[in-house]
Amino acid sequence: MSAAPAKFVLEPERYEIRSNALHHFSLQRREFFKMMGAGIAIFSVAANAAGQESGGRRGNRDQEQPKDISSWLHINDDGMVTVFTGKVEVGQNTRTTLAQSVADELRVPLPSIRMVMGDTALTPFDMGTFGSRSTPYMSPQLRRVASAARDLLLEQASAEWKTPADKLVANDGKITNSASGATLSYAQLAQGKTLAREIPDADPVTPPDQWTIAGKSVPKVDARAFVTGQHQYTPDLRPADLLHGKVLRPASFGATLVSADLATAKAMPGVVVVRDENFVAVAAPTERAAEKAIAAIHAEWKSTPQTSSNQLYSYLKTNAETEAEHQQPHE
Repeated sequence: MSAAPAKFVLEPERYEIRSNALHHFSLQRREFFKMMGAGIAIFSVAANAAGQESGGRRGNRDQEQPKDISSWLHINDDGMVTVFTGKVEVGQNTRTTLAQSVADELRVPLPSIRMVMGDTALTPFDMGTFGSRSTPYMSPQLRRVASAARDLLLEQASAEWKTPADKLVANDGKITNSASGATLSYAQLAQGKTLAREIPDADPVTPPDQWTIAGKSVPKVDARAFVTGQHQYTPDLRPADLLHGKVLRPASFGATLVSADLATAKAMPGVVVVRDENFVAVAAPTERAAEKAIAAIHAEWKSTPQTSSNQLYSYLKTNAETEAEHQQPHE
């Protein structure tokens, strides 16, 4: 059994909130197998980048898209299945429901699934967790991924036994030869291999009336922590050396900064003051200290005339900008 690297922490919940994540889009296939160990992996490639986001949207045009590959699922040579998703678990139970979907499709026991959620160093690009989209969009996606993994395992067993794949059955984490009764576990099929497959454009998945794990009531991971208030949400986190920031807001839209007296704020303990032309901000050990520092800055702004609310409609109508004009490059 190969051990996972120390930096790849798989404790429930904790790895979701790490702040020192590396940018995952530069992760190459070879590097991924070095990190995860031998086994079987299912990837997306750049051509499929638009379809990666769980909502099916193209997302923010400014968001850098994957340059090479991003992994959705890995079957280690110990039989454990690691699933990657940008969605996060904050009490809505997606960790359990998504794990059930993968276990169902891959034909493995639920305890063999471990979820890596919201870790930007490892998970495929995702716009985030919002709009009740995790289950209706991510569950079918992960089912396609698990189905592709199951097909790859069946092909490996088929080659091993020189038997057509349609004569084999995947169930309970193993492949069975119905004719001979021979079995090969997923761990055996993944042992020592570094096999990868891209997600097919269309892949049949198990219809709901044949589900055996999904839709069933199972114990929720960390349920007690969620219902007793012990679970740490983002506002509860206190990373070491965290600084709170505040930005000095201009007097009006389009105003330019004429002068700013930063001396008092700079003299406050632990306060860092930053000025970049019209931008002024502070950082401090506590939110209260940041508020006091920003309030201590005396600034003079040069404002431009603003359209009143009574004139706004006619101003926008007169100064409408077409989409074509908006896209024209500025000289």
